[in-house]
Amino acid sequence: MNDISIARRVLLALSGVIVSGFLLRTQVSQALVIRGDERLYRGSAVEALTYYRRAIAADPLDGSAVDRFAFGAISLRERRLVREAIVVTSEYLRRRPSDDEVRMDRAMALRLLGDWTRAADDFERVGVRRRDATALTFAGYAALALHQRSRAIACWRRALSVDGNFLAARHALRLRVASL
Repeated sequence: MNDISIARRVLLALSGVIVSGFLLRTQVSQALVIRGDERLYRGSAVEALTYYRRAIAADPLDGSAVDRFAFGAISLRERRLVREAIVVTSEYLRRRPSDDEVRMDRAMALRLLGDWTRAADDFERVGVRRRDATALTFAGYAALALHQRSRAIACWRRALSVDGNFLAARHALRLRVASL
């Protein structure tokens, strides 16, 4: 081992660290999510977002990190953070388009910024795929914001077909149909 130069030793050590980091990225990401959760539970949402960002950097396909980051950003209601949440969730959904939890987060962020077209599409997609009355009701309200009354009514009716006792959809439908 003495005949190996210092430069080669450093290169070998560095290579080992890089390979280990790549192999352990999921575990590192999950540890950062847990740390972020701890910060959130202690009342420091901004610090929690920092840990969630680090988790996403460690593993961009960690859905729980993306979900938590987006939820935290939406909860703080700061436009800059909400925009960042849209970017993060959109990038994740390009790779994992079937993750309805993250798609719902993006829809909520889009709604906060008034991007009703994309919000309605995301809400409706989640509602149909998961048979989710809440998502379908949100889709109806987003469609209504776009002045698409027939789409809104169809979404609310679909929500009621999923859950006939869902009061928000029933109330929306009663008010909108009565005003026609």
